[in-house]
Amino acid sequence: MRIGFIGTGAITKAVVTGMIRFDVPFERVALSPRNAQTAAGLAKLDARIEVCASNQDVLDSTDVVCIAVVPDIAADVLGKLTFDARHHVISFIAGKSLDEIRAFVRRSAKVVRAVPLPAVAAGKGSTVICPRDDIARTLFAPLGEAVEVDDEHQFNALSATSATMAAFFALLEEQASWLVRQGVPYASARSFLSGYHVGLAHETTLDTKPFSAMIGHAITPGGLNEQLNRELSERGTYAHYSEALDSIMRRVQGRD
Repeated sequence: MRIGFIGTGAITKAVVTGMIRFDVPFERVALSPRNAQTAAGLAKLDARIEVCASNQDVLDSTDVVCIAVVPDIAADVLGKLTFDARHHVISFIAGKSLDEIRAFVRRSAKVVRAVPLPAVAAGKGSTVICPRDDIARTLFAPLGEAVEVDDEHQFNALSATSATMAAFFALLEEQASWLVRQGVPYASARSFLSGYHVGLAHETTLDTKPFSAMIGHAITPGGLNEQLNRELSERGTYAHYSEALDSIMRRVQGRD
């Protein structure tokens, strides 16, 4: 596989790093010259990684092309490039539909959307792919979970949930701040919470039972977990979370 990346930001860095660490098969990786420091750092990882002189050079020397530019500049960047029918395009561009990407790349034989997350660098990420695609699966399955869907509405919904990262860290910070108010040093609070939440996340990977079943398993009638879960439910905390995701979904679909 000769694979190129248009855009060399945090996600490209995570994907290429994961490819090297987890032996994703490839013949060559061609990188956009944009963000020269990141590109140069990646090129040091493997002799098969090359920083090209231009985005067009990336296209001319590869068959699989990952587009990793921000939505606001996508039309400008891609409009200057000449794609070929051989190109297999994997778009990381948030909020741009398959039809929009096809219009940008014009002659491309195949267009796929994917949302790799930063943890793919450590083989812990989940990447949603639409539609199902052998090449995208080969690239992302070794880097964690590759979740394939053919329905673009489902893809958008899964993408929307990736907006919860900051909220997750905000929840940890709220817990850490509460512990500090109880006299616990912040460093101790952070260390405990990091390990605690890693443990909870690990439990979700042990089988495929619904999360609702895990809630029940964690609750003892009359216990502390039951009390906290009940109080948050009664205050509408979870409902507010869902409403916020509805808002994100409207934005992802271009309706807001």
